[in-house]
Amino acid sequence: MKTETGVRHYKSHHDYLQNRGKQVGKLLSKEVVDPKLGEVADKVELSEASKDKKVDLKDKVKENLKQNGRELKGASKHLLADAASVAKNAFEMPGLGTAVDLVSSILPDSKVVEEVKEVVAPKEELGIKDGARVIFVSGLHLAGISSDDEGLAAMAKELEGAEHFSWKDEEKIISEIKSTPKNEPVVLIGHSLGGDAVVNISNKLNTFANGFRKVDLLVTLDSVGFDNDIIPKNVKKNINYIGDKDAFFNDGPNIARDNSKTEVINNLRRESHTEIDDSSEVRETIHNEISSILTQKSKENEQTELMKSFLAKMMSHPNAMDLLK
Repeated sequence: MKTETGVRHYKSHHDYLQNRGKQVGKLLSKEVVDPKLGEVADKVELSEASKDKKVDLKDKVKENLKQNGRELKGASKHLLADAASVAKNAFEMPGLGTAVDLVSSILPDSKVVEEVKEVVAPKEELGIKDGARVIFVSGLHLAGISSDDEGLAAMAKELEGAEHFSWKDEEKIISEIKSTPKNEPVVLIGHSLGGDAVVNISNKLNTFANGFRKVDLLVTLDSVGFDNDIIPKNVKKNINYIGDKDAFFNDGPNIARDNSKTEVINNLRRESHTEIDDSSEVRETIHNEISSILTQKSKENEQTELMKSFLAKMMSHPNAMDLLK
């Protein structure tokens, strides 16, 4: 029985069980006409301006990806997978209407993926190169999306003896480091996919085949990748910069595999992914860290030369053998 207030009474528990399903079905079949719910739905809809921005961004991304087709095709298997995983990650982000197009444009079909061959630099005769090895590694260059490489390339030009490579040059960089005496400092700085690459390189250097080479300083600038957060124990210090504006790009905090051997410093920055390598504050920190390493090495070299000179003079003394007794 239904009262004037709309409250329905049942004769018994059995009557309730028999008739409750019918009432639920009636309620579900009714259209919701509550004006308040309509207001909420209106607020969820995108404004015309937002729609226009989405269309414009979609067109720009498509055009930029066309311009960089060769860059993507020439990528090594491992880092190409990283580039694709970044696009896949973006698919889950609210408000990014171009994610589907980005994924389909970056990720080749299965047949093409199978035919992609890893880019390996030609083997060169290993010649010993004295001096510290300071290497800057830029990321994947997508016009309008990633850095134009001026940040790291410019820093490499301004620092005497420094070298600049692409994120695709892992094997070449390892060869360069292996041609350097083990007592010389090694510094690796990478941005975007270049940040992911320098972590890969550090891991590869920490193997029997590559002589368990140490890395004195590893700087990662808003790295792109999802499986390179653990810093190997052959790295003495890692400074990891994370951009706060673009969740689409950054790789997140890094962790030392062995805290007793590796110092890891994670820094959250206000700059965007493409601006972080141009930050004067970030550049100053990198410059100071490199200068500190080179200064310390210079002092060690001076002490070594003084000791050599002292021993040479002592051995040239006519009574040298007596002095050693």
